[in-house]
Amino acid sequence: MYTFIRELIQPAAKLPAADVCLVGLPLDFGTVLEGGRAGAVHAPDAIRRELRRYHKTYNLEHNVDLSGLRIADAGNLSLHDPSHAVNHATIRQRLGELLAQYPRVVVLGGSHDGTYSTVRGLFDAGGGQPVGGINLDAHADVKDKPELISSGTPFGKLLRENVLTGSRFTELGLHSNLNTKEDIDFLHQQQATIVPLAHVQQDGMPLFMERALHRATAQGPAFVSFDIDGCAEAFAPAVSAPSADGFTPRQAVEAAFLAGCQPKVRLFEVVELNPVFDRDNQTARLAATIITAFLTGVAKEKL
Repeated sequence: MYTFIRELIQPAAKLPAADVCLVGLPLDFGTVLEGGRAGAVHAPDAIRRELRRYHKTYNLEHNVDLSGLRIADAGNLSLHDPSHAVNHATIRQRLGELLAQYPRVVVLGGSHDGTYSTVRGLFDAGGGQPVGGINLDAHADVKDKPELISSGTPFGKLLRENVLTGSRFTELGLHSNLNTKEDIDFLHQQQATIVPLAHVQQDGMPLFMERALHRATAQGPAFVSFDIDGCAEAFAPAVSAPSADGFTPRQAVEAAFLAGCQPKVRLFEVVELNPVFDRDNQTARLAATIITAFLTGVAKEKL
């Protein structure tokens, strides 16, 4: 019987078959391109430290024992090439390989532009079939900048390139004054579903997350991308673009758990942690708590 999550995590080289594989994206150039704060490159290591430090294998809320989970860790991708495009090609190739090997991959990030290539890796692993997905975020990240791979563009690019199916995509928790009308109009044109933060705050996370998961997975594999700047700054000060309003930790944990319970969610991400601005590892600990909730869902689904 294992007591701590850290006891379950083994290097991927020693665990070629596992329930989940972790991988880090030490990336922040795409955030800097959008005027965000540099520092998210340090996110994967900060999340791992907190994941290993505190979290135990028994979940009281759901009465789930995680000690049977096999968790591989593929380490951090090497993203040091001077070319941003080359680094993204590395992400796409490596994620495609990991998703072909493991049933679930959890990304520790890192600038949100990484999602453009992690999802293309999911697309490749599925034989080139369009995927579904959920973005839990303050921002839509669908800017139309064909020449730019930035933290503000991933979902727009994925939709325009038909990697992501609009009718299977949900923007969950968008903030009221942080998105342009042009971006919202584009999402409507793509038949995407938009759930403002105010709706989540009024009616609760489970209702909207369950609906979004049903849409995303109805026709095949899907991803869930959790941008931690969707959480209120009081709970998550160490992000690239902080906001006063946002998800509570409870709402974040509910969303992650439900994602873990759905086996067709093959790619789960926590992105935009910026440890440079953290207070006593508060935000990194929240990121690790969100990932632990996802792992709890995976363990529950296996029962």
